[in-house]
Amino acid sequence: MTQSAVDRASTDRYLSSLDAVVAEYEARNPRSRALHDRAQRTLPGGNTRSGVNIDPFPVYADRGEGAYLYDVDGHQLLDFVNNASSLILGHADPEIVAAVQNQATRGTAFSRPTAIEVEMAELLQERMPALERVRFSSSGTEAVLNAVRVARAYTGRPKIAKFEGAYHGIDDPVLVSYLPRLADMGPAERPHSAVSTEGLAPGTTDSVLVMPFNDADASEAIISECADELAAIIIDPLSTAAGLTAPNPEFLNRLRQITEHHGILLIFDEIVSFRVHSGGTHSMIDVRPDLVTLGKVIAGGTPAAAFGGRADVMAFFDPTQGHARVWQSGTFNANPVSMATGLLTLRRLTPEVYDKLKARTKRLSQGLEGVFYEAGLAARVCAIGSLFRIYFLEEIPQDFRGAMQDDFAMHRWLFLSLLNRDIYWRNGGINALSVPTTDAEIDRLVSTVRMILTES
Repeated sequence: MTQSAVDRASTDRYLSSLDAVVAEYEARNPRSRALHDRAQRTLPGGNTRSGVNIDPFPVYADRGEGAYLYDVDGHQLLDFVNNASSLILGHADPEIVAAVQNQATRGTAFSRPTAIEVEMAELLQERMPALERVRFSSSGTEAVLNAVRVARAYTGRPKIAKFEGAYHGIDDPVLVSYLPRLADMGPAERPHSAVSTEGLAPGTTDSVLVMPFNDADASEAIISECADELAAIIIDPLSTAAGLTAPNPEFLNRLRQITEHHGILLIFDEIVSFRVHSGGTHSMIDVRPDLVTLGKVIAGGTPAAAFGGRADVMAFFDPTQGHARVWQSGTFNANPVSMATGLLTLRRLTPEVYDKLKARTKRLSQGLEGVFYEAGLAARVCAIGSLFRIYFLEEIPQDFRGAMQDDFAMHRWLFLSLLNRDIYWRNGGINALSVPTTDAEIDRLVSTVRMILTES
């Protein structure tokens, strides 16, 4: 998956203009620069989300409308990030705004359950039969930590397994081997449990096994050795944080068979991948997990998440028989504002809407691949549903280690070049279409990339 000598010469030609691209970016965003300098006096690094950091400084948002983000320097940016894929209806959708306003007049939070959370749970269950029982939380991190905790309680086993490079929020166990350094990764067929952040609880890495995505044989060997200690395996079925990778059909089926054989719970983290199908990725590929975690699009642009699955497992949260075996609470769980926007969003996301988004993403990916071919660049576009990602590689990688061979300097050059032309997408990460994005705006992206490559 390395670049050819011819392609390396092509990318060097583009990268030679990087200093000029950065200088243009700095010159056109003075207010964002000033806010970033000011923010560093109160916020570590000037931000409160590590993932929004940008070198030399981030663009500061002012407002959003439809497919566009407006920054503090007055630029109207065509947005393909959509707040890390969560804004599937785009910015400030009029019906979402009305739902927030309506609920706000009735109250924004209660210490009692509401009818709307029951409706939301019923709709999720209707879309995903694997959700025999559902609970809500305020973030994807909380959804994952509760799924992992109940898996340990149900099985009585201490360890979990995850896949190399995968992101499942910021709870200690699932941060193991999130974007690990090459020196810490170990052999490809038997990855090490790498420390990805300081401050993990003692013994965390010893409680987490790490496996290679899309390698069923290697994963089965690792699982078999420690099966009696494994409570759960958690997987993002599209490996979105580790690159966006389509799973081999045999891989997920084998994983389901192995976990069932050993009594290990299989957790699908669909916080991002739910975006590709009205019933989630597991419904699309016909693999039924024991537990599912959800977030982002299910809350309609507000902070909420959910987790659920088998009734016998989720019964551990049931407090009606004296006390819950697994305690889960949260002041803003099933917040009525989030339930209102989430219910509206799910009702809007019909199979027809998913099909339209998929068709537009295909138009985009084919257009970009054509432009890269014209420019003589080894670059591929991975598109699944309404998600897409560029790779400056000759083929789409199958796992995290393949994705790490990408040319991140080229990504930075293209990212800043596009921002200088009022198009915003992820710097070397996953992009996502929103419903209000039109074919004309997709064609604008393609033509802008062509212009950038031609002019450089």
